[in-house]
Amino acid sequence: MSIRTALLGAALALLVAGTAAAEPAWRLVPTEPYRLNNKQDALAFGTPTVGLYGNGTGRVFRTDDAGAHWRPVWHHPGTYVRALDMVDADTGFMGNVGPGYFDGVTDPRPLFVTHDGGSRWTPVAPVTGPPVTGICAIDVLKVDGRVAAVRAGGRVGGPAGMMTSLDGGATFTARDMGAVTGMILDIHFVDEKTGFIAGASASDEGVAHARILKTTDGGDTWRAVFDSPRAGDNDWKLAFPSARVGYATIMSYGAPATEARGYVVKTEDGGEHWRKQVVTTDHGWIPYGIAFLDERRGWVGGATGGYETLDGGDTWHPAHMGLSTNKIRFLPLPDGGTRALAIGHDLFALDLPPPGK
Repeated sequence: MSIRTALLGAALALLVAGTAAAEPAWRLVPTEPYRLNNKQDALAFGTPTVGLYGNGTGRVFRTDDAGAHWRPVWHHPGTYVRALDMVDADTGFMGNVGPGYFDGVTDPRPLFVTHDGGSRWTPVAPVTGPPVTGICAIDVLKVDGRVAAVRAGGRVGGPAGMMTSLDGGATFTARDMGAVTGMILDIHFVDEKTGFIAGASASDEGVAHARILKTTDGGDTWRAVFDSPRAGDNDWKLAFPSARVGYATIMSYGAPATEARGYVVKTEDGGEHWRKQVVTTDHGWIPYGIAFLDERRGWVGGATGGYETLDGGDTWHPAHMGLSTNKIRFLPLPDGGTRALAIGHDLFALDLPPPGK
């Protein structure tokens, strides 16, 4: 090898190393330690700087600086904070999983609202419809800056029920969803008419098949657009970077030892058809939260760690975003970049540069 070739090779190696070092990395955000179980579930932002997160100990924390620092604002033992979504810096909704699934959960009130940024929470009762046992998902749909609908549904292990508000959260009606799904684990509407539910074919997790439901009439009627082939599955979380392209995490507790205990499914036709995407073969890996920055780049959390894709889920590589990530949110940064925040066992953040930089 000539000296010139060796020097060129060394320069190239340094360039590659410098590029790798410059890649943005997930960082641990200092928060109160959580030891109840494997993950914290709820994270939401009302503005690019104001947000809340909550967990199974009945605690809610608030940030006013885009997730850099957090302070406790509410604590109610016996409440399991399973879901959060916000309208703005002051108004938000909180879902409680309800008694009968996790030990120590005694609060029977499924849904709460705050109008002071999380310091005080008031129970929400439906004006019509049957009682809802617990909430695992909240979806605040905004259209042209207005709140078009607020939907809250649950729960893991059943029974399946949904609370809906079409007046900005002032009043809710409740509905028994047991005829179409055994559980409601996530809700996402892409517009006022089209929405999806992540759930399962039965409330018994041992016999259920993962199920995705779709509506095209604003939630009046629902139909199954995906059922997993294996019993012991449920559909945990949804992500729709566009109206046509969507992703969902499938927990598969009955998977053989040669497979992970879950995978991702993808649609490219607005949820009509779904295909399986293998993330890893690690048998200890159970998928939880999923989010996509656009149709190509996204992240999925799991019991043994997270993964990132840059090609729409065709390939995945490890992302050091902590264990059991259940919720991922994106915030715009002042420089045109994006901050991703991911909550699970811990809270992690990733700052991405503006497009093209």
